[in-house]
Amino acid sequence: MMTDRVRKIREKYFDTIPQITAERLVLATEAHKKFAGDAIPVFRAKIVRYVMEHMTTLIMEDELVVGTPTNKYKGANLFPEYTSSKWLTEDIDDFPVRKTDPYYISPEDREVILETLKEWEGRAMEDIAGEVLPDYIENARQKDLISVGCRNGVSGETTPNHQKFMDIGLKGFMEECRANIAEVRGGTKEKQEKVDFWNACIVLCDGLITYAHRMADEAERQAAECSNDKRKAELLAIAENCRVVPENPPQTFHQALQMVWLIQVAFHIEAPTTACGFGRFDQYMYPFYKADLEAGRNTKEEMLEMLECFYLKACEVYEVRDRWYAKSFAGYPMWEILVVGGQTPDGKDATNELSYLCLDAAADLQTKQPVLAVRVFDGTPEALIRKGAEMIQQGMANPGFFNDEAAIKMTQGKGCTIEEARDWTIVGCIQPGPGGGSTDGSPDAGYVNAPKVLELVLHNGRDPKTGELLGLETGDPRDFKNIEELKDALKKQLAYFYRMIKDGYDLMVPYHMLRYPVIFASMAMKGCVESGKSVQEGGAKYSTAGMFITGSANLADSIVAIEDVVYKDHDVTMDQLIEALDKNFEGEERLRQLLINKPPKYGNDNEYVDGVAREMLGYCADLVQSWEDSRHGHYSFCNLSQTVNISHGEVCGATPDGRLAGETYCDNCSPTMGRDLMGPTATVKSVASIDQGRFHDGALFNLRFDPKGIQGEKGLDIIEGVIKTYFEEGGEHIQINVVDDKTLRAAQQTPEKYKGLMVRVAGYMAYFTELDKAAQDSIIDRTAHLSV
Repeated sequence: MMTDRVRKIREKYFDTIPQITAERLVLATEAHKKFAGDAIPVFRAKIVRYVMEHMTTLIMEDELVVGTPTNKYKGANLFPEYTSSKWLTEDIDDFPVRKTDPYYISPEDREVILETLKEWEGRAMEDIAGEVLPDYIENARQKDLISVGCRNGVSGETTPNHQKFMDIGLKGFMEECRANIAEVRGGTKEKQEKVDFWNACIVLCDGLITYAHRMADEAERQAAECSNDKRKAELLAIAENCRVVPENPPQTFHQALQMVWLIQVAFHIEAPTTACGFGRFDQYMYPFYKADLEAGRNTKEEMLEMLECFYLKACEVYEVRDRWYAKSFAGYPMWEILVVGGQTPDGKDATNELSYLCLDAAADLQTKQPVLAVRVFDGTPEALIRKGAEMIQQGMANPGFFNDEAAIKMTQGKGCTIEEARDWTIVGCIQPGPGGGSTDGSPDAGYVNAPKVLELVLHNGRDPKTGELLGLETGDPRDFKNIEELKDALKKQLAYFYRMIKDGYDLMVPYHMLRYPVIFASMAMKGCVESGKSVQEGGAKYSTAGMFITGSANLADSIVAIEDVVYKDHDVTMDQLIEALDKNFEGEERLRQLLINKPPKYGNDNEYVDGVAREMLGYCADLVQSWEDSRHGHYSFCNLSQTVNISHGEVCGATPDGRLAGETYCDNCSPTMGRDLMGPTATVKSVASIDQGRFHDGALFNLRFDPKGIQGEKGLDIIEGVIKTYFEEGGEHIQINVVDDKTLRAAQQTPEKYKGLMVRVAGYMAYFTELDKAAQDSIIDRTAHLSV
């Protein structure tokens, strides 16, 4: 049960609109002028240190864990080094009123932002990208056939090596870097680059320590003015904590929480960070929890309150995104994933008392950050799974469940040891990374619009709307003799666009290596301090880059539909089918209904259509995972779309599965909305059958239940049974929404009455009323299963 303190902070969270602030923009601009000429890693570190030395030290009422990346509550920083000032300036008055992920901007900040952005015209990474990417890649990107990562954001998604921070503190990192410098000393270009990197790490550590001490000063100042004895004592404890961490290893649970949060703050000051996860939180935090209980420093209830305050801090971070990204990643997602359960590196059950407390805190708060992930294997206690199922049954959309067996297989595909694979955690959204996430830098390389690629195949590489040649000329489909010839053409076309992403991404990353290395995010991972290289240079022990797909179910359903009605039963000719698609089935509703209802659909445990999905996805996975990236890491395939399925669907004409032009694609690796009609057991068997172990970055699966079908203890048994069946069949990840259509439609009509209604969108949660109508409709369209 929430305390009054937590309830008050939570109410403030719900009542405050996110806002874009000018402070970091101004300070970073000053620092760029001040430190220009330093070696790039040192230059980047000094900019961040300067911000930390001069930014507002904000300690808000009732807080127990302190620190903010901005000078405002629920603020979002601007990063002109990455984001083009052109669109920021053009869109500045649109942010407060746009349909997706709006932001408030004060008149004062608006004026400062516009004036300061003048100094950044044409200088951002996003501006450089337009010059770096060849015209044919940029054209495909603008046509939403593909996306290309690292154009306007940091080239990394990082789950830090929290354990190392706990063990040695920033002082230990600084000592390690100084020892490395003393040993190498420079003398060659390669050695000097390492020395520059280590010096940059020292600079940034010094900056974060300074920021923590400034927070301690502010806490002491507030304590001196505080007339409430209880709050005065809390402020003095906060000051003491910030004197200890992150400079030194924490000694208490409270200090350890403060350490983890200050690490998070540093990430969000350094770069436009997303998907900075909390890793295996119940593992590295449990010793402090246990020691506090045994020493009588804190009760379980007191540490629950601290944990809930920490969770509420996680709700404060935001990233400013343009219209396309706001639509394609709707709901202000930050992917702050917190993992509990699973197994130890030697294969034993890792669940502990803190695992349950983490779920308790999430159940109390029902906020969208952090996102809870429960790892499950044969040795996981039934009580942990049941607790998660109870939260799902109550409509919390939290936690998601992960299958250790599948995730370990995926993680081993990245080249790690079995011990590192058993210690996997999420790096990004649902992507498993080895060694607790501390050894894997895993940015997003890009998405391929698979149904649009099929549309090109059906028009010999040309866009039917414009006649422009966008893909390969794979032949006139009217001449294809069978479905195998069509699939061969489709594979060639998919390979062409995945190669396009690879070429574009490999061109972008070196610019990050040479101009925008992330120092703190690199230092936080195994391998970088040891090698003297940033994440961008391949310094992490394991480096992967994600390749994604949208519309995989639409693709499989369309292939089977073509085989069924064209090649097998000859209901129509290929020419007739293409003609009907090109006119969006106008006057051809009978044919459309035939395509919808006659051929089997993915999601109903039909071996044939599931096999087609497995074949096409497996082809993509094997192809991209054979490629080395520009960091000498490897690409990893992931069946995940976020809400890019909305953006990509908008540019694609009608498809042979009966989908109309512009309609949203299937959700991630789930079946096409409304096409899984045989019950949840059949659905999970289909999704699990696609051989997810071949996808080194996993597969995201959303499932929805109508609350009427899963009530009481029997309902809990149904939820658990579906999860266990999915895992037994080989699925990696499942997340479940329990909400009926009536509630969702009512929330669309009267959003003010449903502001706390949580839904799973992708590997993150969002408040339903904060999503635009397209994203809301895609969730409503998911099949609401009633029973098994």
